[in-house]
Amino acid sequence: MCFRPAAVSKPIECPNCKKKVASVGGKRLKQCPYCKEDLPEK
Repeated sequence: MCFRPAAVSKPIECPNCKKKVASVGGKRLKQCPYCKEDLPEK
């Protein structure tokens, strides 16, 4: 069975455009790919 922490697998909502942004390759994105707004840490 594979275990992934909830924070990694859960998509982050952009505070500016409200779109869901998923992590890429197990790493969190620092900016929204749609509007280039900085994403929150948590």
